[in-house]
Amino acid sequence: MSISWSLPLALVLASADIAPPPTTADAALDQAPATDVEEPREVADEPVDPMFAAVMAALDDEARAALAELDEAAMSSLLDRAQRGEPLTPVEEKIASAIRKAAIDTFDAGLGYQRGDVTIRDGLAVLHLGDEFRYLGPADAERVLTEGWGNPPGSETLGMIVPADLSPIEPLRGWGVIITYSEEGHVSDDDADEIDYDELLSQLKEGTEAGNTSRTAQGYPAMHLVGWAEQPRYAREIHSLYWAQELEVDGAPEHSLNYAIRVLGRKGVLELNAVSGIGQLAAIRPEMEKVYALVEFNEGNRYIDFDPDIDDVATYGIAGLIAGKVATKVGLWAGLMKLLIAGKKLLIFLALGLVAGAKALFGRKKAE
Repeated sequence: MSISWSLPLALVLASADIAPPPTTADAALDQAPATDVEEPREVADEPVDPMFAAVMAALDDEARAALAELDEAAMSSLLDRAQRGEPLTPVEEKIASAIRKAAIDTFDAGLGYQRGDVTIRDGLAVLHLGDEFRYLGPADAERVLTEGWGNPPGSETLGMIVPADLSPIEPLRGWGVIITYSEEGHVSDDDADEIDYDELLSQLKEGTEAGNTSRTAQGYPAMHLVGWAEQPRYAREIHSLYWAQELEVDGAPEHSLNYAIRVLGRKGVLELNAVSGIGQLAAIRPEMEKVYALVEFNEGNRYIDFDPDIDDVATYGIAGLIAGKVATKVGLWAGLMKLLIAGKKLLIFLALGLVAGAKALFGRKKAE
């Protein structure tokens, strides 16, 4: 996110509690004959950066002064300690809270959240979001993935589902469900009742380790499958598959929680993936139970609309749907793991501008 941190003149004057100095035109008006004076031109106030103004408005004089004393290293240290939940002084807590809220509000203000029933992919399916979830289209989802979570650009998604009351970039708490669609044919569910999930887990662990060579070669951290956070289950009546994994990602402050939902359709599968910290398992589990039921293929695209005479059939079944996709989304998956640390990086980037702005503000006040 590119943000200009020019000093807001109006805020400086208001904070200093002084009147603006006379303009050059005003001085000329006092000294020159009326016939020689041009009409004074109105000078527009410099725009106040919304985030800077929000942070300064949230802080008392003591906290503003403390903010002005922070340099880049001190700001990074403060946000680091806040991120880890370490004790902060009352003034430090005020600064960290104000920066976090302003950064999130500024980012969210640029996103086009949608509510209610949302149709995706030109009528392929409907998301029944209700009052508890919001939807971001592909362009806004890309912003969250790249600017908010630190992924490389170019992820092809159908958008993102996020909680109605929580920003997806909230550090360590925010989460979102990435929506993609794979049209590789109609997936048969004949094997759904025959899968040995312990054996499947062993295969997944081996496949994940084997995939680390490719991941690290592309600049992503290695990841290691710890086990099921929730064992897979298939709901035959709605043709949906659901599971969760616990993963360890090199360099991440905690283990990752990867929720996966697959909704089977006539010609392909809607894929819904959510990544968060394992510490959020208790909070996210009931939310994902709701997400599990809010996706519906439209008529003509439903599982029951399959026509064996004209529709292709996938080369894998339910077990292959789980096992066969681990290594295919290298860029998306490895990048999504950065969610655990990207929120802090975004806050530090935005906060450095606040350091410069605060120093300029207080320097001006002292000079006055």
